Amino acid sequence: MATSQVRLERRAAQRFDFHRSVSIRRGFEEGHGFTQDLSARGMFLYTDMVLNAGDDLEVVLEMPAEITLSPENRVRCQVRVLRVAPAAANRKSGVALLVRNYEFLKEAPPVLRAGETLDAENAVLAGGLDAWSVSSVR
Repeated sequence: MATSQVRLERRAAQRFDFHRSVSIRRGFEEGHGFTQDLSARGMFLYTDMVLNAGDDLEVVLEMPAEITLSPENRVRCQVRVLRVAPAAANRKSGVALLVRNYEFLKEAPPVLRAGETLDAENAVLAGGLDAWSVSSVR
């Protein structure tokens, strides 16, 4: 007689199986990795960086439209390493991260050619200035 295993799901947020490239920063050290899954409160990724539980990191990735319900956006996340699955031979370490804070990044402002100018209102539309900057210019 076979017994089936019953597993309780303890996660508070739904996980999405998305494989995304990420940039990782710890102080002045930078690295790269890729996600296995994402949720509103965390992510699991693989990286060559040597990380330890409790490390605070910054992770930047393109957040899928399926999660944000809007076009893909670059997101910078402040995260804490919860656990690390050590790398097997010639493999990357698996890292579980808790998202503590995040912010959507604006696109880079447009590049102007020599002699060109961009007024404040058009700069906001192009993503170069925020609305507060424009109101303080007027």
